[in-house]
Amino acid sequence: QCVMRRSETSQRLRLAADADGRLNGFGHEARVSNLPEESFGEPVVQASEFLYRGENRILRVDLARIHRVTAGSVRAPGEAVGMMALECAMDELAEASGVDPVELRLRNIPERHPSQDIPYSSRKLAECLRLGAERFGWTARKPCHTRDGEWWIGTGMATAARVHNLNEAQARVTLRADGTALVASDMTDIGTGTYAVLGQVAAEMLGLEIGKVEVRLGDSSFPPGAGSGGSWGAASTGSAVFLACEAIRMELAERLGCAEEALTLKDGFVHGDNRRLPVAELLDGATLEETGHFKGGKTSENFAAAMYGAFFAEVAVNAYTGETRVRRFEGTFGLGRVLNQKTATSQCMGGMVWGIGSALTEEEVFDLRDGHIVNPDLAEYHVPVNLDVPHLDVTLVEERDPAASLLQAKGVGELGICGAPAAIANAIYNACGVRVRAFPITPDKLVERLPDV
Repeated sequence: QCVMRRSETSQRLRLAADADGRLNGFGHEARVSNLPEESFGEPVVQASEFLYRGENRILRVDLARIHRVTAGSVRAPGEAVGMMALECAMDELAEASGVDPVELRLRNIPERHPSQDIPYSSRKLAECLRLGAERFGWTARKPCHTRDGEWWIGTGMATAARVHNLNEAQARVTLRADGTALVASDMTDIGTGTYAVLGQVAAEMLGLEIGKVEVRLGDSSFPPGAGSGGSWGAASTGSAVFLACEAIRMELAERLGCAEEALTLKDGFVHGDNRRLPVAELLDGATLEETGHFKGGKTSENFAAAMYGAFFAEVAVNAYTGETRVRRFEGTFGLGRVLNQKTATSQCMGGMVWGIGSALTEEEVFDLRDGHIVNPDLAEYHVPVNLDVPHLDVTLVEERDPAASLLQAKGVGELGICGAPAAIANAIYNACGVRVRAFPITPDKLVERLPDV
């Protein structure tokens, strides 16, 4: 069995701003760990490279060598832990500068990538911040130390961000004479909806009902897909399916004697230049098979592409025990073209649930004498369960990003956790006035510092 842990992090944030809260200095330094022979180091400052302005910048990650379980990415690389600290620091800056936390973030959206000086691709951060604040009722936010019985009530917010990646991918599409299609790739579906998304892409491109498209995945004899990780699966392998279908369309257009741009496929018929024929007639009893090979290109290299969003949370902190309960949690996301509303929303919800766990309960404990894990089971490593999770409200902002992929779509899966724990931490501070800088925020870290009842 192969086991990985998320590296612990020690982070230092330094933010310098003018009187209006606009950043002119930005420092984010982190220390992470791994085994001596491992090259991976958690990319803690990944979001700090592109998220906020600040012409004077220091970004650094130091890798310490220790003998514990191998460290690797867990649920989302880099931003998942880096933004826990960054977004709490932004909340402290908002308080120190007297600027509303939402407005502070709006004022610090850079015009160009602050580290690489390249333009951004489509970016809906400002829209997500404003729409999320409106839907949550942020302007009605109450001051610190609001009580409801034995509970302190507070609200907090944070930005969501995750870099967009693409990976080389192939997919084979076969158009059959009976009006059905087959999509094949060794890409796997780990519950993220790959079967549905790849089927939808082929169905739309070939003018078929989704029920007439068969998707086969996870067989090493199929063309190599992008893999299920890095939030690149749908955009990369989906683009390979797009290319395969485009090649099929070009062949059909040639057989029909029209330009591909004039071709329409619908309900098993081919339309073009005032001609209309059944697909089966053009295929003449045979199949038409093409393999799409997606590699990415200079367009994606010349733009800073990322997914963005905003989290808004309401929490209750028990005035006697320090127990924290999340009462409301909202996420608003811009992630390029939404290929499937249901699966994308579900992934965002899943990320937010993991954000609750990262904020409040999940902690891996090591014995300092020999490095073994003290709590190696779900009885003592606490993940969020049904009673820990309130109603989750997810809004997907309409967006198309031509620089992100051929489908104009970006990644989804990991965005929902990146920044989510910080929104909860900021809400805890608003509730009871206690700023905790170590996650998870368990009752023992709060109870002795709570205001007098």
